[in-house]
This record gives sequence, structure tokens and C-alpha cells, in this order.
Amino acid sequence: MVRKPKKPFIRDVFQAELIKGANRTKPDGYPIIEKWMIAEKPPHDLFQWDRRQDVTKPEESGMSFYCNDTGFIPILNNPQGYTEKLRKYECVIGIDPSPYDNMPLVVQKSQIFNNLAITYYYGMQGIKIIPNVRLGNNDTIGALSAYPKGTLIAIGTHGFTRRLNNRDVFRNQVTMVVKIVRPSGIIVYGPVSEYIFEEAFRAGIPIYQYDSYTMKENAKDKARKEKEKDERV
Repeated sequence: MVRKPKKPFIRDVFQAELIKGANRTKPDGYPIIEKWMIAEKPPHDLFQWDRRQDVTKPEESGMSFYCNDTGFIPILNNPQGYTEKLRKYECVIGIDPSPYDNMPLVVQKSQIFNNLAITYYYGMQGIKIIPNVRLGNNDTIGALSAYPKGTLIAIGTHGFTRRLNNRDVFRNQVTMVVKIVRPSGIIVYGPVSEYIFEEAFRAGIPIYQYDSYTMKENAKDKARKEKEKDERV
């Protein structure tokens, strides 16, 4: 005889566990990141998830997800399964599913929700996090109310600011982030443009810049070519 369970099994299809106990924004219901979850200082170094094999000192390294979305789909599908893998790092930057501004608004908000929900969950597990601020079009600005004021935040610039027509959009959003969130410092993975971060510089907010993997590889390639050129002289 098969024994029936006393309580019915409920599959958590919508990952409700991730935001259990969270305060929520209105009207969208994003989970609000708590100030105590956030690292108080920037990491010594910063890596992206698809290059985690490059990390030699995880206790002195922050882990980010500024890479192609396909690289962290397993984490999106099973955040709980990666808790202990991420705990070893100095801190974890909030996950970065892309809310492209040409997506339907509901999809953009869903991507932002995934970022905040997983970030909140890891913070609740005792992992020091730094919230990743990623917006879609200007109709997603309300998500900024999910970020506590006066803490470190992170912004990824690599790739997005390469196209000239994106720079004004990005600049305007960074300006709004600075005015609304008023961060104590900004972790930037990728290049820092004085034009894009003008409002942060004007407000005296420290910028902590980290070269992306591509930037590091380009620098190595440039150094190699210069060395070969010198050897031919």
C-alpha cells in the first residue's frame, strides 16, 4: 500500500520561496533589498560567472553575472542549488538578466524581478551582495524603489554603451539612479565614461571601476603586439 502524505506536495513553480518575508514595492511588487544584506566595501577584484575558472582567491573576489544570459540560465532556474557555490566569494553582484527596452514591458519587469528576487534570496542566506541596477525602458524606473538608499550598488557598462545611440539612454538612467538611490558608491564592471557618470561625479559619489574580461584580453593582446613590434625593430 502506498502511504499518502499528510500534507499535499506543492511544486514552487514561481519560486515564491525566493522572496519569502520580503517587503514589496508598490504597485509592481518587487522585493525590497535590505540594507544589512549589502557589502560595505567594494571587492578586491571582480569576475564574471562564465570566467569563474580564472578566480584564484574567491575570498578576495566578487562574482558578477555581466555575461551573456545563457551563461547563467541554470542559476535562474535553480538559485537555491547555487547558494553554497556562491558563498565562497567575497561578495556577489546581483544577477543580470537583460531587460531590453524593445521587449514588451511585462517581460522587462519580469527580468528585473528575477534580478531582485534572486539577489534578495542570496542576501537572506547570509551571502554579502551588492545590488545590480539594471533597467529597461523608462517605464521600469519604478524598480529603483526596491534599492535601499546610501549603499553600494553595481552597474555593468560593457557592451551596452558601445553603441552611440544607447549612450544618452544609459546616461539618463544613471542620472536617475544617482538622484533616486543616492548610492554611497558605484561598482562599475566595464569602462567608465565621464559623460555617462557625470551626475555621479558631480555628486561626489565614488566610482570603483573593474575591467571586464574582454577589456583584460584586449589589453593582453595589445601588449603582445607591442612586444612583437619591439622585437622586430
